Amino acid sequence: MANWRVDAALLALVLGGGEAGVTGVATGASVTPSGPEVAENLLRIELHLDRPLPAALDMTHVTLLDSAGTPIPDAFLDLPLFDRSGKNVTLLLHPGRIKTGVGPNVALGPAMRSGQSVTLRIDDPQLGRRLEQHWQVTPPLRERIDPRQWTVQAVRQGGRQPLRVVAPAALDGDAAQAIAVQGPDGRRVPGVAMLTAGEREWRFMPAQNWRPGTHLLRIHPRLEDPQGNRLCSAFEQAGQSAQRCEEEGRLAFIIE
Repeated sequence: MANWRVDAALLALVLGGGEAGVTGVATGASVTPSGPEVAENLLRIELHLDRPLPAALDMTHVTLLDSAGTPIPDAFLDLPLFDRSGKNVTLLLHPGRIKTGVGPNVALGPAMRSGQSVTLRIDDPQLGRRLEQHWQVTPPLRERIDPRQWTVQAVRQGGRQPLRVVAPAALDGDAAQAIAVQGPDGRRVPGVAMLTAGEREWRFMPAQNWRPGTHLLRIHPRLEDPQGNRLCSAFEQAGQSAQRCEEEGRLAFIIE
């Protein structure tokens, strides 16, 4: 497929505190998952900033609170991960508390439990303001991502109506650029993609009018959801960390 490429900055996480020489607080910040619910086995929370932080995020100022407002101990790894731009920070919940039968899971149980509510609170002064996100906790999601379960909303030729693709569960916050549209001529359809509806909907606005014929959604093999499930395997699948996902996902749809 022509021009099939995913920005490596969205796929490679590096340790660090952002770009050198950047000072001041980040005045704008948002969190994904952005919807009202998260699964019990949530693995990643992503913080999206309008500018890099002057220093690494201070994890002593990152707290997960239970429904009573009490901090949940040992919920996070003390390892915030920054992408190359320094503006996207991944917070990892303790994987040992997520994987069934692993020591911390047996000793402490999951940090979040289905049916409860939790609050993420980040009050690092570098952010300029306290950030809070509230979620209801739902049962764990332990299946691999299956694009056959996605729903493609029909669009018609001759216009630039946004293509809407609805997934049964939220995708990672950086998943927008991991999905592309291939046109009937085999070339990538240019346009702008974004995630909406709590990262459950992928929306694509084409740069030109839709053409009739069979199109393909092409999904990068390293697409993940916030639970760490991938196209080729679920997070809890034996040997998942060593398994290489190399086969992309494809989903055909027709424009008439």
